[in-house]
Amino acid sequence: MGRDAPVTQQPEEDHNTQVDSKLPHGANLEAEYEALILSQCTRWGISETCITVEVRNAGRGPHGRDVYLAMIRLARWERDSALRILLGLPLLEAKIRKILHTLWLMEVSHFGGLWLHASEQLAGTDAMEELRRLVVALAPEPAPVGTGGNDAFGSVLGQLPPASGATSHAPLAPQHSQPGESLPR
Repeated sequence: MGRDAPVTQQPEEDHNTQVDSKLPHGANLEAEYEALILSQCTRWGISETCITVEVRNAGRGPHGRDVYLAMIRLARWERDSALRILLGLPLLEAKIRKILHTLWLMEVSHFGGLWLHASEQLAGTDAMEELRRLVVALAPEPAPVGTGGNDAFGSVLGQLPPASGATSHAPLAPQHSQPGESLPR
């Protein structure tokens, strides 16, 4: 090589820190959140075969950063994994928030929390009966007011709609009492 030959130096690419300028603002943050959440679920003994994780951008918060919500769907009943996610959700979310505060994700976004959804496919399975027994064993409840019965979970779960029907019969708006009526306690 001659002394006057031009030297072309290729910039080194660091794929761990570079942001692709072709991607829209916030793109791929969902994947970062999903990987972190799945990693923590695995560490907690929650099988990836019984859950799905989806992270969605919920818009901008008052702080100007995008807010991301993580939805965990209990897709298949594996007793130990299901109990860990159902009972441990507040602890799992606290652990994820603690980890997030050490990462760059919190500098560019806001974590809106974990949301849990049980698949409708579980409704007609033995999993619901097992879950009902576990709930009653862990937290026996008093008899519902005015029914004289002692198995509120059994009465609710015994009347589950078919998978193709509506999943809730709850009113969409709060019901208000008429003047002179007292609210149930």
